[in-house]
Amino acid sequence: MRKWILAAAAAAIFVLPTAVMAQSPIVIKFSHVVAANTPKGKAAEKFKELAEQYTNGKVKVEVYPNSTLYKDKEELEALQLGAVQMLAPSNSKFGPIGIKEFKFSIFPTYFRTGSLFGK
Repeated sequence: MRKWILAAAAAAIFVLPTAVMAQSPIVIKFSHVVAANTPKGKAAEKFKELAEQYTNGKVKVEVYPNSTLYKDKEELEALQLGAVQMLAPSNSKFGPIGIKEFKFSIFPTYFRTGSLFGK
């Protein structure tokens, strides 16, 4: 009988934290540096809406627009440190951290293709 009590106590130690964690939602901090009414800001809000809807509230997304949490140059470091879980930086921010495929400016593409001038 004593073995059963010890086994049940040991099982409770492992199951109880899992049950508590299962009840609390996963929180995703989503930081970006533009205003909420911009296309990127609206996309962040739409992501929040869909993530919470499709996970039945198991995921909660906190959107921080307009450099509320971090400035443009601080965001990638905050992501690397785990202070935020999502960002919406411009592609050019990835070049300095060693991702060569993104080491470019977006504007030359527009000028080269003429899309800024409707051609």
